[in-house]
Amino acid sequence: MLDWVITSLIYDTVILLIYSNVRKKQMTLLEIVLTILVIFIADHGWFYFIVIKFLFLILLSYFGDENRELSIVVHIFYGIFPFVLESALKRLVVFFIMPIFSVNYMVMSNSLPLFFIVELLVLMIYFLLVNLSKVNFQDFIKMTEVTKLRRVLIFTNVTMIFYNIVIEFLTGAEFESQVPTLLYRQWLTVIYFFFFIFMLFYLNRSYQTWLEHEIVLGKEKQLQALSDYSKQMESLYQEVRGFRHDYINILTSLKEGIDRDDMAMVRKTYETVLEESGYFFNDSKFEISHLSNIENDAIKSILSTKMLEAHSLGIDISVEVQNLIGAPDISLLDYVRLLSILCDNAIEAAIKAEHPQIKIAYFDQDDSYTFVIENTTKDERIPVDLIFKKNYSSKGIERGVGLTTVNHMVTTYSNLTIQTSSKNHLFRQTVHIKKGPRR
Repeated sequence: MLDWVITSLIYDTVILLIYSNVRKKQMTLLEIVLTILVIFIADHGWFYFIVIKFLFLILLSYFGDENRELSIVVHIFYGIFPFVLESALKRLVVFFIMPIFSVNYMVMSNSLPLFFIVELLVLMIYFLLVNLSKVNFQDFIKMTEVTKLRRVLIFTNVTMIFYNIVIEFLTGAEFESQVPTLLYRQWLTVIYFFFFIFMLFYLNRSYQTWLEHEIVLGKEKQLQALSDYSKQMESLYQEVRGFRHDYINILTSLKEGIDRDDMAMVRKTYETVLEESGYFFNDSKFEISHLSNIENDAIKSILSTKMLEAHSLGIDISVEVQNLIGAPDISLLDYVRLLSILCDNAIEAAIKAEHPQIKIAYFDQDDSYTFVIENTTKDERIPVDLIFKKNYSSKGIERGVGLTTVNHMVTTYSNLTIQTSSKNHLFRQTVHIKKGPRR
């Protein structure tokens, strides 16, 4: 009886270690106890109870995702993967390695030391495969954003369920009904193991290829944005140059008025100049020149692109960048994506407001970079406690994919925090990025 309990605990420990490694999240004591209890009941109950342990880990993953940022496809993968991998690796060891030492499945099952050795080998092989393949299971979260990879992940989930049910059925048929199925189980294990490893490599490589494509695309957009920025600066220079020429003519008119001692003419010319120059220099298109303090071209280009887009939509823009700003200590691709999402949200929300307006401020505060973006909103207040939930954003229901991505970045980088506030038809998001090594 004691050996039976210890055997179950060893098996449960292996499952929990694989699950925690895949999820990259430490389990609470309550979660560990409940998982062990559920697996114990499922493994020692009716055959169809094996579904319960899958469902439990899937639900554990789902409810552990407080912000609901993960796709259900990812939760299903996290819930089934530990059982399938443990099953496949254990059977490979038992079917093809243990017989070399004249040890079969029955001998292993009835020997606690041998069972422990097999499960230890399973863990060692698992971590060896993960390190050699450089598979990052957290990338699976981002894979669901790519239609092709999401479909492959769904297919992988289906095959895992199929394999586990079939292998357990064949095992039960041999040990409960005395139907010889060893050869079928051996072939199924070998074929599925290599298929499964291939699928993981395929997903990982496909994601890396997609990521490289996104980087190239991002660089192309950056070059285009820099080109647009240069053209806009050239256009502003020409306008200022033309205004300077007009000022010379105006000063000539002032001189004539002074020479004639015609104060009415001088006053009229002076008031006209002040009024027109005020309109000219207060145009929000001149705000783009404030981005010159941003040293990184990628950051400068994405902000200039979004500012030009907002200006073309009739949104009043204000920008403040007082200090020289360098690149933050997070992935530049992620940061540019973060700024793009925040700016897009601000533009789409501001354009619906009674007075469309966006204010941007960027500061270097000794130990951190601070980026602030504020926009007017149609609603008096946006529920900030809900905006990071899946399918919700400051633009409305079913528009929250961007903010969900932002929230995932916050959980990925320990030096990144975002503060959100909303009141009096103003929505503000403040991004703080501490300087120094990133996680």
